Amino acid sequence: MHLHSRAAAYTLPSALAEADPFGARDCGWVEQMRPYIREFTKPGDRVLDPFAGFGSTLVAASLEGRRGVGIEIEENRHRLARERLDALGMERATLLLGDSEALAATLEPVDLVLTSMPYFGCGFESECDDQLYRAGNYGAYLEKVRTTFIALKTALRPGGYLIVAVENIRLGEQFIPQAWDVAKLMMARFDFVEDRIIVYDRLDDEAASPLSNRAHEYVLIARHGPKPCDLEASLVTARELQRAFPQILVIGSFARWLAGASVEPSDVDLLLPYDPELIDSVVRWLEADKFQVTRWGAPVSAGMAAVASGGAQYFRAERLDSDGSRVSVDVGFSASPAIYSDLAASACRVNGIRCVTDSVDLG
Repeated sequence: MHLHSRAAAYTLPSALAEADPFGARDCGWVEQMRPYIREFTKPGDRVLDPFAGFGSTLVAASLEGRRGVGIEIEENRHRLARERLDALGMERATLLLGDSEALAATLEPVDLVLTSMPYFGCGFESECDDQLYRAGNYGAYLEKVRTTFIALKTALRPGGYLIVAVENIRLGEQFIPQAWDVAKLMMARFDFVEDRIIVYDRLDDEAASPLSNRAHEYVLIARHGPKPCDLEASLVTARELQRAFPQILVIGSFARWLAGASVEPSDVDLLLPYDPELIDSVVRWLEADKFQVTRWGAPVSAGMAAVASGGAQYFRAERLDSDGSRVSVDVGFSASPAIYSDLAASACRVNGIRCVTDSVDLG
């Protein structure tokens, strides 16, 4: 999408921009948001912007006949956005003051989450501890993005979309792959659909330089729903794993699917006793079968799985084959020996696989 200019009627008024200490230089375009609202929602749907800023997404939602909901952590920006919305006659747009991660669970379900991501290291000064602009290092920034995405998933109805506009950036002499890192965090929780590119008219100060003038950003699109899973390939993997490690129990939706329930699993849920040596061996087996092993999106290698998963009692292994088929294995374990032994006692064999078809709580 090539954006040439902004409609004067809906641009942030200069008086409001001047009242922002940052000069509102990060104010989003209404024109940027309207096409995605039209494509991914229908009239009357609820559109949430968790980093509302000056309310551009809410303006776009109102213009398209949707109900806009925004969350803004900066009190001054919240006030300026409210003034902007009211001046446009958009009093019905909801604008909340606070942290998106904390407020997401209090919202009614929304049909679309649409936002421009706050950039790392932009120099914005804030007194808000949870302000992404304030993150003192890139690790802290990405961790806050991760936990915010987890919270946003609770606010987004199943089947709804999360759409994030974000750019790779330069910080001093460093290239920061912010868009790609945000995409990985989205993929850990959502079914990633595709990326698109927005291009802006922006002069190149050094026409002879091969360096980009950063006149583009990525639009990352993901859906709240299960990822496609090759059930037959998953069944083969489950059988081979249980043959190699008889202690493994198959649980969750895959076990119920094996037992004939009308469910469509997106992964194979496995349960192990908490035995670090066994966990390490399972990870080595998965690595040898070309699975990528992660915990909350971060890589986990053999020798570290039990340690890295100490608080989570979980890791994930995924393999994507060249024909597009996907196998995902979620491996869970509990430090309480009684939980595994009780479930193992109730396990039954379905198609030759030891399964627990009842609901499982690892405590």
